[in-house]
Amino acid sequence: MEQPAFTRAHILSVWRLIASYWTSEQRLSAWALLIIVLSGNFTLVYLTVRLNTWYREFYDALQNYNAEAFWGALWTFCILATLFITIARRYILRMWLRIRWRTWLTERYQGAWLRNKAFYRLKLLGVQIDNPDQRIADDINSFTEQTMTLFFGLVNAVSTLLSFAVVLWGLSANLPLTIGNSQYHIPGFLFWGALIYAVVGTWLTHLIGRRLIPLNFQQEKVEADYRFNLMRLRENLESVALYGGEEAENERFRERFRRVIENFHRIIRTGFKVDMFNAGYSQVSSIVPYLVVAPVYFSTRMPFGQLMQIGNAFNKVQDSLSFFIDAYQSIAAWRAVTIRLTQFTEAVDGLDQRIAAVTQVRHEAASQPTTTALEIDRPDGAALLNGLDLTLEQGDSLLISGASGAGKSTLLRTLAGVWPYARGLVRMPAAEEVLFVPQRPYLPIGALREVLLYPKRAMLDDAALRSVLNEVGLSRLADALDTVEDWAQTLSGGEQQRIGFARILLRQPKWLFLDEASSALDEPSEQTLYRQLRERLPQTAIVSIGHRSTLKAFHDRQLQLDGQGGWQLATLAGSA
Repeated sequence: MEQPAFTRAHILSVWRLIASYWTSEQRLSAWALLIIVLSGNFTLVYLTVRLNTWYREFYDALQNYNAEAFWGALWTFCILATLFITIARRYILRMWLRIRWRTWLTERYQGAWLRNKAFYRLKLLGVQIDNPDQRIADDINSFTEQTMTLFFGLVNAVSTLLSFAVVLWGLSANLPLTIGNSQYHIPGFLFWGALIYAVVGTWLTHLIGRRLIPLNFQQEKVEADYRFNLMRLRENLESVALYGGEEAENERFRERFRRVIENFHRIIRTGFKVDMFNAGYSQVSSIVPYLVVAPVYFSTRMPFGQLMQIGNAFNKVQDSLSFFIDAYQSIAAWRAVTIRLTQFTEAVDGLDQRIAAVTQVRHEAASQPTTTALEIDRPDGAALLNGLDLTLEQGDSLLISGASGAGKSTLLRTLAGVWPYARGLVRMPAAEEVLFVPQRPYLPIGALREVLLYPKRAMLDDAALRSVLNEVGLSRLADALDTVEDWAQTLSGGEQQRIGFARILLRQPKWLFLDEASSALDEPSEQTLYRQLRERLPQTAIVSIGHRSTLKAFHDRQLQLDGQGGWQLATLAGSA
């Protein structure tokens, strides 16, 4: 997905992203923590103003050789420093607030990604959201951290500006602005000077560094692409090893990493220009107030303490007005993150509308699976299946066959309610009565008992689990129920499919759909497992996709698809 323009719609999306937590069920505790942290910020600003007055008292004491005033000023400084240190502990509350915000957002995004199979349907609809895992795991963390850093920085800048603007205005109210041999009386001219200086600096910073926003956006993407390719190797270790694909993978990694480095170099070059300008801007700003009031000071009409107070107040005002200059690179990174998160939200939230735009199939609840005038298309509109009328009864067994790409798996996806390019009527029983088993079962990392029971979390006694493992030919794993492994890497393809059959025997569904669920097994093992299904689950209706003719013996009917819309339903003789 491309980076969107900075439009009103995008601003509203960012606002909704920020406001969602602060208007959620956790809003009371969130606002309470925020108010406490802000109170600490405002107190620090007050102490900073008091410290500005202290500068004048301290340096006047030095100039006047007043020891009593000097020691009094030191005691005042000790009190102020102690208060500064005490209030700085608000950092803990700030981090706590950030963790709570990240937790809430993560749960929300995880739920949205998994709800209604959005993670799968978005892919089917061709919605390109690159690296959703990174957006949930990394971008949310960056978003909460950067948002809070920028927010509290902005609050501190505004409150400091308001406080020291009054101080600076008062200090320069009666001071003349000396230019050459002429003097001008401009109320608060030091404040206006700081304002103009900061506005010009902000404009120049944006002019120099505006490319940082798209560059940071691109950096997020190329970093995630590189990591995703590394993960792909981890998920396909055996295949790559058998193909001897190490060098090909290494070249792929180098190419992805080259993109990371090239884009990072662009960020460095642009960031270097911004940093160089900021360094010069900051150095010049530190002497500007002294240059302006130097004629008054050297005319002996201003004490040294007042000079230091003016310098400190001017720098505080200038620093506050220069917030966007100092935080420009952080703002660029923050905007890149918010774009990625709002893109994710818009894609997931718009899923129902996208589905409605392409699908005309109706899904209804029923006591048995039924299709009426079902038509299924490819995403490009080409017909896969036309006018299928099919009814399944308990105990039925149906074999779906056809050439690769004929639409066999797509038919099962349509029955499962995840394929959008369809028309007609599909009636299906309740989800707890139905089980779809894919060709490659998903095996989560965890204990073997969790793998067997997936996706349910109900506990069964060890004896039942061991018995099922024995039935599907995995007796060697009977004593490994509590062993934590990456089972997808540990077990062979055939063993993984045996896990799929073990889940069937544990779940005992009324309606079973197998998508080439035994393709990695040898024929004798396949026949043994199908025979067990027929013996153990005589009332379960079984719908299988397969290419082997030996499967016909375990099915009563065969649905043959030609991949161009045509189909033929026939009765099989001599089923087991």
